[in-house]
Amino acid sequence: MSSLKEIFRADIPVIAVVHLLPLPGAPRYEGMSVRDITNNAVEEAIILSENGVSGIIVENFRDMMFLKKVGPETVASMTFVANEVKNAVSVPVGLCVLQSDALAALAISKAIGGDFIRAPYYTETYVVDTGVMESSAADALRYRNAIHAQGVKIFADVHIKHGYPLAQRPLEESAEDAIERGLADAIIITGRKTGGKTDPDDVARVKKHLPDAQVIVGSGVTPESVHEYFPEYADAVIVGTNLKKDEKTEEKIDKKRVRDFVAAITHIAERRQSK
Repeated sequence: MSSLKEIFRADIPVIAVVHLLPLPGAPRYEGMSVRDITNNAVEEAIILSENGVSGIIVENFRDMMFLKKVGPETVASMTFVANEVKNAVSVPVGLCVLQSDALAALAISKAIGGDFIRAPYYTETYVVDTGVMESSAADALRYRNAIHAQGVKIFADVHIKHGYPLAQRPLEESAEDAIERGLADAIIITGRKTGGKTDPDDVARVKKHLPDAQVIVGSGVTPESVHEYFPEYADAVIVGTNLKKDEKTEEKIDKKRVRDFVAAITHIAERRQSK
């Protein structure tokens, strides 16, 4: 299994989210051309890449209320957008197809040469705002193998934000199943909502229980709080809201916030290397 450090060529990878504008078929879509949606995504991806992030996730964030499985119009649009993003930057690019369409994300990644997917409801069953979400792991693993996309890594959320697992058991036990039975390449620990702080104790418990697992902090990390997770308990961070103007998820990328976040992570990494 490749480590996150190897995949992203960074001691502590910063994986930034490109939140797409509403895509065709979504409730808030108002007719913008897919080319214009793509241009906006590429612009943001270039800003992120040029200011030091280690990887990028392309996500249909503004398509709420989300479908459990997306339609062909979403797959087509995200393939076009993600391919242009992939061609515009030199860092690894991944897909997150909301609500939790791991097969669509794998198909898109195969088509564009993507590097990883984020799978929100990978193992266990969750109650969420769209209803009941069942595990996608068995189907995703078989589909990845069937289309010969074994190089596309699966980063699996455990006890994900906005979701409530039916199995009331410790986070670290759920994480163990995602790794040992779900064969996830990395696990993601989040707070309770988009931009919500991830509890450092949750990350610590998972890492102590699974010291060899690759652990990603998936929400709510700030330049001021990076020391609560790194370098002891987490291996990488996914960041979206904190890089936006005024820390508002639907705002534009703020270059200064990107530089400040990367600088804070770099400082932690350099301290680790000097020890």
